[in-house]
Amino acid sequence: MRDFLLFLHIVGAAGWIGGGLFAMFAYPAVARSGPPAAASILKGFEKRSGAFFGITSGLVLLSGIALVLTSDAFGWGDAFVLIGLGAFLISGLVESTMGRRVNERLASAAESGSDLPQAVRAWRQISIIGLVVLFVVVWAMITKLGT
Repeated sequence: MRDFLLFLHIVGAAGWIGGGLFAMFAYPAVARSGPPAAASILKGFEKRSGAFFGITSGLVLLSGIALVLTSDAFGWGDAFVLIGLGAFLISGLVESTMGRRVNERLASAAESGSDLPQAVRAWRQISIIGLVVLFVVVWAMITKLGT
């Protein structure tokens, strides 16, 4: 059971990080392709990314909780577990507030063709924050920080 849960946890994390890395390159490239296609493609990305990141982050969260509940070696007080839970909350808050705004700004700039460099820069800054948080979590999980 542990190996299956760990497999799900790693697959979810790989998808979450892979999706973020793909977006770092694809979103700005699409935005720069210009109207009218860029805005509709970005809106399509946005619609699908909600489901994709919801599934991958949910898989990470649920399998992580199951791993802690079924493990004698790890507990809720372990630093890497707390870092993972904290990162899940931080990511959710950042994406539902600032992330949503920069996504809308990027789509609007792609549609109008104005403010595009600034919109790409703002979008990238938020995306980099999200990826750094995920990389810290992966490091904490690999090193089993706090055990």
